[in-house]
Amino acid sequence: MLATKLRLLLVLSFVFSMEAFAERQWPEKAFDCQVVTNSGSQGLVSLQTFSLKDAQAGAVGLPATTELDNHDVAIRVLQCIEHGKGSSFADAAFQAWFENLAQ
Repeated sequence: MLATKLRLLLVLSFVFSMEAFAERQWPEKAFDCQVVTNSGSQGLVSLQTFSLKDAQAGAVGLPATTELDNHDVAIRVLQCIEHGKGSSFADAAFQAWFENLAQ
């Protein structure tokens, strides 16, 4: 009897977990953000989120790859662009570094 109750409990837990997972909305957009890091260097943070506004807010505090190929924490966002949409960064030197990084 105890084994049957345990099996039923496990099956019900699995079903409810799958329903919760299926209802979660996943972001479809990817953004690349030019940031200033803790050390004062400029860097890149890439993240997946729902909107440009969310990307600008979400990039702060994330690890960034700096122009010197170090990793540091982003403290301020300069600009974000949607990945793969043909946009470019306003800073031409940063854009050139970004394009070189992607190769």
